Amino acid sequence: MKRTLSIISVVCLLAVLALGQDSGAPAKHHGLSPQGRGQERPFSQDRNFAFVGSEMHLRGKVVKGAPYSATAITESVQALSNGSRITRTTTASVYRDSEGRTRMEQTFGDMGRFSSESKGRQMTFIHDPVAGVHYVLDAANKTAQKMKAWSGPHPENRPPSSSKANTESLGTQTIEGLQVEGTRSTITIPAGQIGNDQPIEIVSERWYSPELQVVVLSKHNDPRMGEHTYRLTNINRAEPPQSLFQVPSDYMVSERSFGGGPRGTRQQNND
Repeated sequence: MKRTLSIISVVCLLAVLALGQDSGAPAKHHGLSPQGRGQERPFSQDRNFAFVGSEMHLRGKVVKGAPYSATAITESVQALSNGSRITRTTTASVYRDSEGRTRMEQTFGDMGRFSSESKGRQMTFIHDPVAGVHYVLDAANKTAQKMKAWSGPHPENRPPSSSKANTESLGTQTIEGLQVEGTRSTITIPAGQIGNDQPIEIVSERWYSPELQVVVLSKHNDPRMGEHTYRLTNINRAEPPQSLFQVPSDYMVSERSFGGGPRGTRQQNND
């Protein structure tokens, strides 16, 4: 079980710890391998989780001088062939300080084949670019996994080479008190590309705040996976307490590599 939780923690960390990092480029959500064979991303059983990870941007600069805290809400709606619908909603608390440190707190529900071990578990993810480390905190066991910040290139899913992506501007509007810029991107998978008898259109709508350098609202509709919506609410521009970006003194800290294996692992008290 400990081994499984460490793997989950590493994957979660890669997906969410770059909370305040954003290049401003449109997000990619199509979920295809570079070869276009329809292979799904790891842990794709949790569509909300994968979608949140894409909105939080693994790549990009550290955002300084724009602190905030907010509630991140994601919802997925999947329509089944018998007419029924599956709706999942998750809520997370997110924070960023003036130095670009980020924190995300979320209670995980269903994570696919790991649901029996992770359901209801509250996890906290801290990214500290100043110290160059990531932390995954488990509140139930008062443990923290410490990892060096990822320095290599991040994998990127691309649509099939014959697909065409069209992007259009949606102008500007005010959402949650922020001036945001909207774009809509449409990816078309041609008929026959993945065994489909008709073209498939995947549409993403994204509203981005240049001032805060975050995505405030995002909508994604993929006929293969359903509809996903991500939004920030209750945005507070005040500086979050610095204690939020530190490991509590009564937590046991273990150091790990990104592979989650025993290499470089040791236990220590966090004094």
